[in-house]
Amino acid sequence: MDGKKNRIQVLTLVLCLLLAGLNLWQLRQISDLRGELGRTGSDLRMEMRQLDERIQAVQRAAREAGAAVLDWEYTTAVNKEQRVLDVTVDLSLKEWSVDTAVWVNWTSLPDGRTGSEPLRGGKSGHFTGTLKLPVGGRREYALEAVIQNGESQRLADLGYLGDTAGLLPVQLAGCGGSSANYTREKDGSGTFGLSFYEVNLQGSKGSRAPEVEDAVFRLRRNGDVAVEQTAKFGETIENYTCDTEKGLTAEAGMGDEFTLSFFCRDASGLGYEFDLEQWSIGESGISREAGPEDFWPRLTWD
Repeated sequence: MDGKKNRIQVLTLVLCLLLAGLNLWQLRQISDLRGELGRTGSDLRMEMRQLDERIQAVQRAAREAGAAVLDWEYTTAVNKEQRVLDVTVDLSLKEWSVDTAVWVNWTSLPDGRTGSEPLRGGKSGHFTGTLKLPVGGRREYALEAVIQNGESQRLADLGYLGDTAGLLPVQLAGCGGSSANYTREKDGSGTFGLSFYEVNLQGSKGSRAPEVEDAVFRLRRNGDVAVEQTAKFGETIENYTCDTEKGLTAEAGMGDEFTLSFFCRDASGLGYEFDLEQWSIGESGISREAGPEDFWPRLTWD
């Protein structure tokens, strides 16, 4: 009886060892399979990236093969006499002949105004011309090149110039200053004060700011200029700052609204006035109404 019991125990132990070995083998197989799946997934992702790159290369080559315009660029200048922005366009064609004629159509968005300007040249496939673009109000421009070869005509989308604020030779790159303060007397009178402010200018396409004249800070109360102060240049690197000893102060009463602006003129004499910040005076004191979120300038042609 004891011998039979021992044989059963030995057999049970052997079966347990076999099962344990089988489990280890299965775990190893699963691990190997996971590794193979991981490598396969990595290989597939690499293949997909390579395929995507090849597709993009083919699409790029197809666009370039079908592109009529190889390259183009533009420069801007203020035309104070005509009160427009002169945008000189230079473009190079992929194919041309002595009879090739090119002009550029422009569309102003969102008002839909349109215009067209023929380009001159043709030597070595290079053409140039100057567009006369209105700058009153915020708008952006879409350009399209028209290429005429005999009776054959092709259109080439040149894209967008962006809004006119970004085309002007003087742009407001940034601004900031101290917090405005308001003191109220017992008789109801009060004083608005701003001790420090600075602005940073830049040129077209993010270039270095051109030299400007008549740079002043203006503090307006209810739309009228309450105080004006000549801006100092170079006090903080190449920024324009107000006089920290005097600051900008003005009488203030309940319900008054104050707007700080910066004014200057470029080399052509065109004037720019940028609204910087706005405050209002109420029962609880002074509150900030608007900040430097819209750097579109008001232009003065005279």
